[in-house]
Amino acid sequence: MWTREPDDTVLDENGSVVYFSLERFVRDLCLGDCCFIYGAAPGTVSFNDEHVIPRWLLRRYDLFAASITLPNGSAIRYDRYTVPCCSACNTLMGRKIEEPVRALVEGGFGAVQAHQEQHGVLLFYVWMGLIFLKTHLKDRRLRAHLDARKGVAPIAEELKYDWGGLHYLHTLLRCFATGAAIHPSALGSFVAIRVQEEGSRSEFDFGDLYQAQSVMLRMGAFAFLAAFNDGGAAALFLKQKLERITGPVSGMQLRELAAELAFLNAHLKEHTELRSSFDLQGERHGIDGKPMWPELVTLDYTVRGQLMHYLFQRNLPMIKSHKFSDAELETQMLAGRLTFLFDEDGKFIEDSRAPAQASAPPEA
Repeated sequence: MWTREPDDTVLDENGSVVYFSLERFVRDLCLGDCCFIYGAAPGTVSFNDEHVIPRWLLRRYDLFAASITLPNGSAIRYDRYTVPCCSACNTLMGRKIEEPVRALVEGGFGAVQAHQEQHGVLLFYVWMGLIFLKTHLKDRRLRAHLDARKGVAPIAEELKYDWGGLHYLHTLLRCFATGAAIHPSALGSFVAIRVQEEGSRSEFDFGDLYQAQSVMLRMGAFAFLAAFNDGGAAALFLKQKLERITGPVSGMQLRELAAELAFLNAHLKEHTELRSSFDLQGERHGIDGKPMWPELVTLDYTVRGQLMHYLFQRNLPMIKSHKFSDAELETQMLAGRLTFLFDEDGKFIEDSRAPAQASAPPEA
């Protein structure tokens, strides 16, 4: 029989955590060094840590010695980009999540679509959510400023992370370990989309927007986009643009779509409130989302501009336009009116491997 601790943590008959209270989640996982799945303390069990970007992806795209750029502009090698995880949880996560996702990804876009149609998006949503969660748990251990004279606070503290916002995401993502039943209303947005094969040096791309609770991951000829606190509403609004896309998107267009999903999520009138229900005697845990009506507040396109600029900042020197100078193009981007997706007639730009046909869409 399960038991509930005074701090609201729920334990199974073996003392393993079924549900972390917010207090325990912050203390042991966000600020501590316990296993990010079950909360085991270092020294109590065997640890082998978990790569933020799964090892099979690092191997597939030869990324072990490559580096990811952090919000502070510094870089860390992917093989050192890890979070605390015990060996047992790492093995379980590999069997329940990583291996099935790997098989589907290697099967191609058709295999991904077939799985979605037959089983829904939970597997992919949990996988993307784990990457997002690991990214931001890691930010507690990385300094916000390269120049120590500006302070030694970690990224998570500098950006004032709301650990409560990650608490229920963590609760949902552990369903593969705890057996929690996930109602569809608890899920956010998930989009799988084809990407052009551009012959680039690397067909891997990763973009993360913490404030908008969204993430993008490209794996060769397709990519996943996800948002985690929107009840699927952001993807519902994004569908209006997705339906106008008539072929695979370019890498630039993919990044714009990631910014667009985050932009829409940031402008939802309300966000999903996840709720847990427990039957301690029957040892059952369910998670659903409080009903919400998908509605947008007045759109501030400068937010779209900031999101796009963040995702494109490393590419800006390479972006050229027949219509704008470099300075004008950046100004248009920051104003939130730049698009690589559609021309002035609203038609999808199919040949945009070079971003020369960027244009400013009409005012919304």
